[in-house]
Order: sequence, then C-alpha cells, then structure tokens
Amino acid sequence: MKTLLVAGLAMIVLIACNKDKFQTKPHIDLKSLSTKVVPVGGNLVVTLSYTDKEGDISDTLFFKKERLNQRKVATLRDSISYKIPDFPNYDKGEIGLALRYEDHLKSASAAPSIPGSNPPAKESDTLNIRIWIHDKAGNVSDTVSTGQIVVQRVD
Repeated sequence: MKTLLVAGLAMIVLIACNKDKFQTKPHIDLKSLSTKVVPVGGNLVVTLSYTDKEGDISDTLFFKKERLNQRKVATLRDSISYKIPDFPNYDKGEIGLALRYEDHLKSASAAPSIPGSNPPAKESDTLNIRIWIHDKAGNVSDTVSTGQIVVQRVD
C-alpha cells in the first residue's frame, strides 16, 4: 500500500513539474489592448506574449475579424496576415501588433446609417478579433480573442 501511495505521489509531482515547461506548439496570451473603442482614423495596439519550446516563431501573425453587429453587411478583409519584424530565435517574448484604422480595423465595406438618427450617423463596427501564430515547423498556436472592440465610423 505504501508503494502505491509513493508511486501516486511521484506521478503527481512529475505531472505538476511538466506543466511549467514550454510546449512545441507555440502559446500566445493577450497582455493588453490600447483601447476598446477606436476613434475614426485611430489605431489599436494589441500586445501579446508568446512562448515556444524551440524558439522558432515565424515572421507572420494571423488574425480574423468577426463583425458582431446585428445588421449583416458586406465586409472588408476579414482574414489578414500581418508581418512582424524578423527577430532571433527566442523561446518567449512579446509582440506588439499595431492595427491601423483604414488597413486593418474597418469592417463594413459601407457602414450602414443608424435608423432615425438626426443628424444622420453611421453605425460603428463592433468586432471580435481572433489572433494566432505559426512556428517555422508548422505548429499552430492556440487562438486568443480581443473581446468586443468598437470601431467608430463616419463613412
């Protein structure tokens, strides 16, 4: 019985110790967002932290915009790849992702008017942005989400 107890405790210790080690598959976490409401012409800076056992993160990050507005309209550039500067192999670090209003954030190809608004106003794009990265071996990280982001529109 003692042997079984000691073996069980040893397994628990081994499993607990392995939880802190980096995995072959890259792992990313959302550290911060510069804002949850992006004004017309503004930018959104997303800061991510990453870990990768081999330190072979690729130079491209991927993100997909999901428009959450109730009214469905045609959208622009829903899936985008984003080049990040080349950097030496590191097993952990941070990536700053600067998303520009015109190039990355506007979602509706033509923002619909808000019914009954006086003066006439345009509906903001309400988005959830999902982000992931690959490493040079082809492993894909988990996906992080920004949660609800509002991109104000006047056009």
